[in-house]
Amino acid sequence: MSIFSQVVSDFIVIDEIADNMTQLHAEFKDQPNVYWTDGTTINALTQIATASEGLQIENLHIYVPTKPGAIVFSSIAITSYDVEEVAEELKALSNFVDNSVVIHSERVFNGEEGQLLKQKLEEITGLLFTTQN
Repeated sequence: MSIFSQVVSDFIVIDEIADNMTQLHAEFKDQPNVYWTDGTTINALTQIATASEGLQIENLHIYVPTKPGAIVFSSIAITSYDVEEVAEELKALSNFVDNSVVIHSERVFNGEEGQLLKQKLEEITGLLFTTQN
């Protein structure tokens, strides 16, 4: 291991249509390890992979609207039906994240569709996907 190893830290992604945007902006606006997605450019997964390139991330926290079985970024929605279509983008995230992806939603992995989405995300990335409010 190099003596110049990068510090491992959490990285926070906030989608531009996340719930409680005013509160999130007040809490995170000046934080260095925070990325705000832009729905007018490339899809959110590509944006996140680009923003996190070269970083060593312990846990990736994502604030994004969800419903059971769906993660709904402003530029792309991911469901258990189409998650394979973004497999390459998801695999790119796993190059930088060491531990887990935390979706800040209590319902995304609810029900059969939610559990199927969680299973597929974990199979594709090799990462643990969890939720937190």
